[in-house]
Amino acid sequence: MVEIEKDYLRGWVDRSIMLMYSEWLRPVNSIEYREGSQQLLYLLQQYEVLNWISDSEKLGDITVVDEQWTLMHIVPAMTQTTLLKVARVSGEDKSSYSKFENFVIRAEEIHIGNIMVRQFVTYKEAADWIGEIPV
Repeated sequence: MVEIEKDYLRGWVDRSIMLMYSEWLRPVNSIEYREGSQQLLYLLQQYEVLNWISDSEKLGDITVVDEQWTLMHIVPAMTQTTLLKVARVSGEDKSSYSKFENFVIRAEEIHIGNIMVRQFVTYKEAADWIGEIPV
């Protein structure tokens, strides 16, 4: 298993099932957000991840500038990986849920490839969806 651990982000890749799990541990500033996002992208690129569960419940709001940076740099690079599904855990925060839905719409405009993206309230719901279609 491959792991990353920061005081604001934890992540691992289980290569045997081609799954990545990440968890933002607290709200982050712009530098931490970009550094963490780049580290997660590196894991996607290096380890042939097919499915990703991203727990963003504690992430907090990211700036519009960081959203744009993600759309311009991270999303296009993600489409060049083996990734098929992203399950985002947002918890009960309806504001975060809505903001992410709008973000996904903007990402689709620049083409997110064949990656399916959904968000869920709980980890169990996310994991159930990831496991729905055998890969």
